[in-house]
Amino acid sequence: MKRYWRLFRPHYAETQKLALPVIIAQIGQITVGLIDNMMIGQLGKTELAAASFANTLFALPLIFGMGFAMAITPLIGKAYGNGNSSELKALQKAAFITNFIMALILIAVCIAIYVFMPLMGQPKNILFQSQSFFSIISLSILPLMIFLSGKQVAEGLSNTRLAMVITLGANIINIAGNYLLIFGKFGAPELGLYGAGWSTLLARLIMAIAILISIRKLKVLTIEHIITSTKTLIQSTGKIIKLGIPMGLHLFSEASAFIVAGIMIGWISETGLAAHQIVLSISTLGFMLYQGIGSGTTIRISQFSARQVPTLMRQASTASLQIVIIMVVIISAGLILMRNKLPLLFSTDPEVIEMASKMIIVLVIFQLFDAIQIIYSSILRGMADATVPGILTIISYFFIAIPFSYWAAFVGGYGEIGIWLGFPLGLGICALLFHFRVMKLHRKAALLST
Repeated sequence: MKRYWRLFRPHYAETQKLALPVIIAQIGQITVGLIDNMMIGQLGKTELAAASFANTLFALPLIFGMGFAMAITPLIGKAYGNGNSSELKALQKAAFITNFIMALILIAVCIAIYVFMPLMGQPKNILFQSQSFFSIISLSILPLMIFLSGKQVAEGLSNTRLAMVITLGANIINIAGNYLLIFGKFGAPELGLYGAGWSTLLARLIMAIAILISIRKLKVLTIEHIITSTKTLIQSTGKIIKLGIPMGLHLFSEASAFIVAGIMIGWISETGLAAHQIVLSISTLGFMLYQGIGSGTTIRISQFSARQVPTLMRQASTASLQIVIIMVVIISAGLILMRNKLPLLFSTDPEVIEMASKMIIVLVIFQLFDAIQIIYSSILRGMADATVPGILTIISYFFIAIPFSYWAAFVGGYGEIGIWLGFPLGLGICALLFHFRVMKLHRKAALLST
């Protein structure tokens, strides 16, 4: 046991050191999301359902953009691990160029989504508010993608604190803006639901400005004699696009199960849509914590991969899995104990509370699968492996989870809860497929190093 502890202790410590700032920032983001929904919930069930529908659709381009930006971290980490300053500078510039272009593409996608919103079978009384709220938050994609450019560059350099500080500062601004603009406090206009949208846009603009100023001060990127050629810049841009598109599709496919679930629940009832939004907000606590550990894992795996040390890659992978399994046990116990109390933070409607408490039980069931697949996908990102994981994710969600959710709800007769039953199945199969993929790449890395 002592030998085992000595073997993994450095990995526990280093992974948590990298992950802690990410987790703190993620918790800050979760807090803002929870407070957003709590404040909007005070306006009424209709406003909460309208925000749920708009946020569900906005997640489509947003998740893809976040996944696309994640490609920057392993590429930066590998160049940093190899000590390649020229490639680092090129990747930094390429990161902002590619993310800016992607932001413009995603805004065009948002315009198309806005046009088709009336055709998605949602309750008519939420449609106008949903469209208006959606149009405001869609504008925030551009500053957010700029922020993600700098965030992923910094994390590839093992600097996870920079994004944490900026994110927490923006969160405070967002909460204050919500209070002022939703309820019209201290002379501010009372904008209701739309006030939350304008507050989000303002916070993300500040995040973009802050990262642009801060990233220029990172020592590794301020080497004056390094000149980036056009050829190197084009090559770096190509690398980000080649890795970023499958990564974006990977995250998009994973999120689609929840997004499509929200749309299908809207076909059944406004109560179900409100409960869905509440439990999704609660579920982000575990998800973001696991993602924080995953970010630290990606950084470490990418640097070990550059140095070609497969033994350390395996040990770091195992340590990350062990960390999240412990997290799952603790979080799941808390959710079970508080399943009837947590929904009260968002709504006083007894029907919404009852349905949300049932959805929390399903959430607890798939927590373990979710955490494991997050770590495996982070390991694969660190190995710059994106195409195969993207295909496996599409199979797990589009061909298994979503069809099963539809069957359980509309054929099996389980209603809104039936839609949530597809999540454990899809996440479990995805985690298993990722396990086999990671094991295969670990064996391949070991053979290449001998």
